Amino acid sequence: MASAEPAVSLVLPLYNEEEGIREIVSDLLREFKRWAIQCELVLVNNGSTDSTAQILEELAEGFCTVRVVHVPVNLGYGWGILCGFQAATSPIMGFMCGDGQVVPEDVERVYRRLVEEDLDISKVVRVSRADGWRRKMMSNIYNVLFRILFGVPNHDINGTPKFMRRRCYEKLNLTSKDWFIDAEIMIKATKAHYRIGEVPVDFHPRANGCSNVKWTTAFEFLRNMVRYRFDREER
Repeated sequence: MASAEPAVSLVLPLYNEEEGIREIVSDLLREFKRWAIQCELVLVNNGSTDSTAQILEELAEGFCTVRVVHVPVNLGYGWGILCGFQAATSPIMGFMCGDGQVVPEDVERVYRRLVEEDLDISKVVRVSRADGWRRKMMSNIYNVLFRILFGVPNHDINGTPKFMRRRCYEKLNLTSKDWFIDAEIMIKATKAHYRIGEVPVDFHPRANGCSNVKWTTAFEFLRNMVRYRFDREER
């Protein structure tokens, strides 16, 4: 049994991650335990069609600090995160992709940055990336356009993990069900004058599985940026 209430809840939205999720969960829990941080992992089966759901249930049986949320139909990356946040119980909440491209030591550094500097939000900046030139080009274009349209001073808008205070999350009123959830967080947090810290990390290649970010994702980003920037209701 856990000795105390969790200090932080980390949400991992997972879609067909059967190959690597056991190792990722074990490594994350081991790292937080090493620093004596009570971490609750909220694993979201985001409409997977492989054996991810079964593996997550097995992990929940083996680790008392693991909670599982099942989303029957994948409505998007952001929806998986929002469903995970609904199940989270800690005063600090975070999320990241479940692909293992950010090592547990760096995840823990991002969390400690938030706590030690009493920030509202702490996030990564990927200073080196091992996910191919196409992803790098897409990310660079997206970040430049994003800063022009919204005036957000931070870098690497989509970098995760992101950790935030529960009280801050509740005021953000997030609605994005797709990949735009990262952008929505940064836009609203900037408008609210939240204190945001960034931690430089190396972004490693996937050890297992395949990325769900496609060329069509880039057009989705662009469409959402234009819609959000010029929508009268949002203004």
